[in-house]
Amino acid sequence: MLCLLGGFLGVILSYGVLSGDAQGQVNLLFLLLLFVFLPVLALLATVLFLLRPSGRGIVGWLLELPVWPASQRAALMTILTHRERKAWLIYQAQFFSLGFSLGCLLLYLLLLLATDISFVWRSTLLESGQLLPVLETLALPWWFWDNAQASLVLLEQTRDFRLDLEGDARGRVGLWWRYILAAQLAYSLLPRTVALLLARRVLGRRSSVATGSDKTGQRVRYPTQDPVLAAVTGTVAPPFVLLDWAAAPQPVLASLQELLGAAERLQSVGPGMPEGELAQSGSPAALVVLVKSWEPPLGELADFLQALPSAPQRLLLPLDFDARGLQPLRQAHLDEWRRFAAHVGDWQILQPGEEGT
Repeated sequence: MLCLLGGFLGVILSYGVLSGDAQGQVNLLFLLLLFVFLPVLALLATVLFLLRPSGRGIVGWLLELPVWPASQRAALMTILTHRERKAWLIYQAQFFSLGFSLGCLLLYLLLLLATDISFVWRSTLLESGQLLPVLETLALPWWFWDNAQASLVLLEQTRDFRLDLEGDARGRVGLWWRYILAAQLAYSLLPRTVALLLARRVLGRRSSVATGSDKTGQRVRYPTQDPVLAAVTGTVAPPFVLLDWAAAPQPVLASLQELLGAAERLQSVGPGMPEGELAQSGSPAALVVLVKSWEPPLGELADFLQALPSAPQRLLLPLDFDARGLQPLRQAHLDEWRRFAAHVGDWQILQPGEEGT
């Protein structure tokens, strides 16, 4: 599905650029932006997402749009582990990007066959001699294809407002097609194909080593037909201690305490935290653990919750937030955290303003 969506987007954007201006002239620089610089930036975004400790990425946001079936939107919550979830998202991103590349290439070839594309270039700031080194550098991956190389003569003769369409330049405005085809293959199609194969291999390895246990770093799994869900409550009895497992930004924490009331103590927590640091507070009236709703619950979180001291109320608070602040919680995320809380002891789910269920 993502491959088809990417292909559709590629066809639309390519047609918008390749249709050209009122004279049917296609700007070479716009083609380079679409077929070279955009794919390279997308690959860099994939690398940055891989290096980040958490996040959904563009594909994660796309899969959670309300246009998809509920089962598809809940797919992120069924991945076995957090690391496996990230590998799965990257794998799906390669499908989307490869579909985009194929859509661009397909439309490009169809227009080459069915129309007469006139490639020109326009720039107020750049001269032919300044642009040539850039084009030659971009053409290094296909150095062996002589007919697909840029030249100063070709640049001079295909610059807009300097064309002599009655002379030799008329036949040269179409010669850029080989260069553009090679650019699509070198910077879009081939890298995404390799990235897809690598992502598939990594995902397969992580899936094969996932044992389904609740070891640290693995998502807690439940019996397939287990209907047990933890109760949901809308209030917490003060005083309470707020433990921030989600590393929430300060504005989110401030908004949250406006909803719940001021916490007796606010403490950032995470994997590997010494238990003694929590025991110093004695036995508070309630413990509230803040987690990111979109991240699957891991075994390390289960171990942390089970190690906490007993309290009259022990509440998990899954929140969805971004740079704008608190966002409505998705039902699929809420159900997942209710299943998790039902299997880690006497924990309930806290959702401010919700009636108990």
